[in-house]
Amino acid sequence: MIFTKIDLYSEMHLPRKDAVQGFLEAYRHTQLSERGIRKRRPALLVIPGGGYGMLSEREAEPVALQFFAEGFDCFVLRYDVAPLHYPTPLLQAGMAMLWLRKNASALAIDDAHIAAAGFSAGGHLAGCLTFLWRDAALQAAFGRDTNAIRPDACLLAYPVVTADERYRHNDSFDNFCGKTADFSAYSLERHVPRGAPPCFLWTTNTDDLVPPENTLLLYGALRAAGIPTELHVFEYGPHGLSVSGAETEPDDADAPFYARVRQWLPLSLSFLKTHGFCIKQLD
Repeated sequence: MIFTKIDLYSEMHLPRKDAVQGFLEAYRHTQLSERGIRKRRPALLVIPGGGYGMLSEREAEPVALQFFAEGFDCFVLRYDVAPLHYPTPLLQAGMAMLWLRKNASALAIDDAHIAAAGFSAGGHLAGCLTFLWRDAALQAAFGRDTNAIRPDACLLAYPVVTADERYRHNDSFDNFCGKTADFSAYSLERHVPRGAPPCFLWTTNTDDLVPPENTLLLYGALRAAGIPTELHVFEYGPHGLSVSGAETEPDDADAPFYARVRQWLPLSLSFLKTHGFCIKQLD
């Protein structure tokens, strides 16, 4: 494995100002010299959650390593949270996508198959890339053509989605929007364009922190827009299940519901492969 940490501000030649984060942690495969084996790989941008108030370690490296084991080169986004608000985390996520596209050849990743995977509030940020890649702040920072920011597929795990006060995760919207953005402008189910990429969604029926209605509302909007979408609602499980294994759970990862929820991993991998996310031989 090749592990590196990338300073996105330095790479993109942008001033940091108040930003503390804005880094990518890269988990990349070594090219094998034996028998002329050289591969171009799909990539996954992993965006952990934490209510835009912290970053969950359980939704960072453990996720990257699961997809790394399946042949993906993975990049964990370390983004700023409160007291920094919009547009800082969105700009950092946009920088990550642009950097991956720009350096795809040097990294030996497939620039047409870069997915984003977001968890909880990280799902909201991944959703912003997926549905709001033409956001005014992104265009002001990177130019009018921001199509390269849009992922080629999106995996959203128990995502924060809606500003509807019945189901809203208040801390996430407060921390993301601050006093600089209107909640409704970042209520994802209201802003699904017809050009959005394929989306894989999952949640649990008993999530009492980010209600499953967040995911269901987004699924309805995706279906109405004709976006290829797959939805899984597991019968039981609390919020924040990540990869649902011994690495991320305190002491009872053998409970039956964990084994059921872990199925999101092979299901999402199958979904991505159906949409062309596969390893290719380099010439």
